[in-house]
Amino acid sequence: MTDPIPPSPTPSSPTPRSSNTSGTPTPRSRPARSRPDRPLAAVALGALLLVGAYAGATAVFSARAQTLTADLTATLRARAAASGAQVEPVSYTRGFTHSIQVLRLTFSEGGTSQGLIVTNDIQHGPLPAFRGVGQATVTTTFRPEDPQAQAAYARAFPNRQPQIVTAIGLAGDTHSRVDVPGGTVTEQGTTVNWQPLGGTMDVQGNDTRLNLSWPGLTVSDPGDGQPTSGSIGRVTLTGENRRNGPEDPIGLGRATLTLDRASLDADADSMNLTGLNISADTTAQGGYLNSTVKYDVGTLTLPGPDGPQSLRDLQLHLSLGHLAREPLARLATLLNEAPALKETPTAPDPADPFATLDPARQAQARADLLTLLKDTPVLRLERLNVTQPGGNVTLTGQFSLPGAASLSDPELQGLADQPAAALSLADVQLKLSGTQAALNTLLGSAGPFAQMVDTETLIGAGYLTRSGDQLSLDLRFEQGRATLNGQPLD
Repeated sequence: MTDPIPPSPTPSSPTPRSSNTSGTPTPRSRPARSRPDRPLAAVALGALLLVGAYAGATAVFSARAQTLTADLTATLRARAAASGAQVEPVSYTRGFTHSIQVLRLTFSEGGTSQGLIVTNDIQHGPLPAFRGVGQATVTTTFRPEDPQAQAAYARAFPNRQPQIVTAIGLAGDTHSRVDVPGGTVTEQGTTVNWQPLGGTMDVQGNDTRLNLSWPGLTVSDPGDGQPTSGSIGRVTLTGENRRNGPEDPIGLGRATLTLDRASLDADADSMNLTGLNISADTTAQGGYLNSTVKYDVGTLTLPGPDGPQSLRDLQLHLSLGHLAREPLARLATLLNEAPALKETPTAPDPADPFATLDPARQAQARADLLTLLKDTPVLRLERLNVTQPGGNVTLTGQFSLPGAASLSDPELQGLADQPAAALSLADVQLKLSGTQAALNTLLGSAGPFAQMVDTETLIGAGYLTRSGDQLSLDLRFEQGRATLNGQPLD
């Protein structure tokens, strides 16, 4: 006999999920209740914490912005003082997310002074003006202090003023944008039209990069029947500089200024220049610095008595080498910190760069200068070249004071009072070479001296030597002994 089939469970008798052999009743699970209030509370709490954190960070960056502007002002004051200008604070209005700093920059020259009002509009971090993340964004604008100059400035920039916008990152790095609007202004019949100028400057740690570009300007003046016009082509300024640290006033790097063209036309006279390139390069070798400055011009046309004169490949290359880096850095810092000379009857001697330093700093500056001289730096004329239709004329040379290394400090100090005594310690070399046609053309443009000398006279007197179509001169002065083309000079 088989067992009967058990009946199927009904809805009123649910099947248990597990058996309980202990005899203890199995508790029934309760359905979970929805809690919509807790996520909203979490969101509200997170938003409150975020707002509080932003408010706290903004307060911190507000104070930090004031410290940064104080540091920048101190740097500007030191650099301005080195050029004879003065910087003084006018006001500082500090807000929660926004502050304004006003400075006065005063330039003095020839007994007159001109003031420039500098305004820094500061948006505090950590989200300055909600345009990024950083400590602050500073918008710098300028205006002349003189009312008449202000009016002329307003006419030149009626809609938008020149400005520099600097973003200061969280790590202290800065990115600056220079913006000078283009425009046109006419004053007393002369019309000047200029193109916008723009560029950037980045400072990251001890590295600085600069890149500026300006398409140029034009000037026109109808005159009284004698019109005058001029133009400046594209101008660029680029540079890189790396310092050893924030206290290094010199650094290493390169800067280049280029000018595509410039011209001036006035009645029958005209001047044209193309391909101007000016570069400066500073490098290090051991504990010494070497600096080179180069001026190069592609073509230059000038008015002359017999018509326009055209020159090309003009080159002036100078270098100053073997400069002890540490004393030079200290000397540069002292000169930058020296207060500007005031034009009064009791003012210190303007010819003395150390005149405004206190006695201790004067002693330090003079000691560093003597150290530089004892290390025998060398000033070189690497190349002075002019190319004319008749050929090239090139001059090279160098100057050094090797005898200064053997002098005592009092003797070296005495050279400042008796500069002629330095000639007995100096090594001077000058070498001139060029074609006879080019030298004749050059001498012919020497004004009143043109009729007094010519190449044949100089050759006959032994000042010039001939080799083929080249003429040359070799002048040396070595610690009191002078020679010309290898022959002693009495």
